[in-house]
Amino acid sequence: MKFKDLFLLPNLITLSRLIVVILLFTSFNPSDFNYISLIVIIALIGLSDSLDGIVARRYNLVSKLGIILDPFTDRVVFLLLLLWINNLIPNYFLYGVIIREVLILIGSIYVLITEKTVKVSNKGKASTVFVFITICLYVLNTAIVVPLLNFVTIFVILFYFYVAIEYLYNLIYKHG
Repeated sequence: MKFKDLFLLPNLITLSRLIVVILLFTSFNPSDFNYISLIVIIALIGLSDSLDGIVARRYNLVSKLGIILDPFTDRVVFLLLLLWINNLIPNYFLYGVIIREVLILIGSIYVLITEKTVKVSNKGKASTVFVFITICLYVLNTAIVVPLLNFVTIFVILFYFYVAIEYLYNLIYKHG
C-alpha cells in the first residue's frame, strides 16, 4: 500500500463518510430528528455505501488501500448506525445483523490473509439494500404502524444470513 493512495478520490470519499457519520452519531441522537429527516439520513448513509466503489471502478482508481478501507468502513458505519438507532429496532434485528457482520468480517480476514479475490454478488448488494429499507421502515413505524414489519424483518435477516453463508461457502470451497 502506498501513502499517496490515501488521497485517491474513492478513499477520500470513504474516509469522509466515516468521519461525517462518527460526528453525526456523537453529536446528535435519533430523537433530534423527525422521522422523515431520519429516513433521509439513513438512506444517504445507505447510498454512500456504494459511491466510493462506483467512483473507483468508473475512473480506474482502485487501490489496495481502498480494497481494505472500503469494506471496513462500510461495516463500521453500518454497525454504528444500528447502535445509534438501537431504540427504534428490535434486539433480534440488531443482534442478527451484528452476528452476520462478524461472519463477513471473518471471511474478509480470510481473504486478506490468503490474498484471494471475492466479487460482491448482486444478492449481497440486494440484501444490504433490504436491511437499509427495513431500518427505514422501523423509523417510519415510529410515526405510523407499518403492517407485517416483524415478518418482513425476519425474512430480511434470513436472506441476509443466506447471502453471508453463500459468500463464506464460495470463498472456502469454490476457491480453496
